[in-house]
Amino acid sequence: MGLRNEAAADVRIRPMASGDIQEVLTIASDAFLTPWTEGMFRKELQLSFSRNFVALSGPGPSDPVAGFITFWVIADEVQLHNMAVRRDLRRRGIASRLFSAMIREGLDEGAETGTLEVRKANDPARKLYEKFGWRVTDRRPFYYSDTGEDALIMSAELKFCSEVPRHA
Repeated sequence: MGLRNEAAADVRIRPMASGDIQEVLTIASDAFLTPWTEGMFRKELQLSFSRNFVALSGPGPSDPVAGFITFWVIADEVQLHNMAVRRDLRRRGIASRLFSAMIREGLDEGAETGTLEVRKANDPARKLYEKFGWRVTDRRPFYYSDTGEDALIMSAELKFCSEVPRHA
């Protein structure tokens, strides 16, 4: 097993709890020009259709949060809303584990399709999504108000997504 796979193997995915929010805020602030606020994350934890997971950087319950993902499962669709990994732990398969968890949860809840939006210039994220079989299906010009950048809409039929371990 390579270093990347070993790092991902040590990661544990679990539902986000309110006690994780401060670590999640730190990760989001480092990852995004306009990160979500504490109130936004707290609201997501209350919504019945919102799913929120964290990746812990080791097998123990007190290991630090390495990354997070927030998505909605509505009817037959999964909608990715937010995902980030700590800068010092990137390129170790953690984002793949989080994205897999989202797809798996969606399938378990009866979702058939998935959608997300990504900055046109965010090549690492786009490559990750493409690795799972997601494709650009639309564009929203000047979507991001902080930079005026376009958003690319990506989607997939979940049952055809690759790289999703069924028993992780």
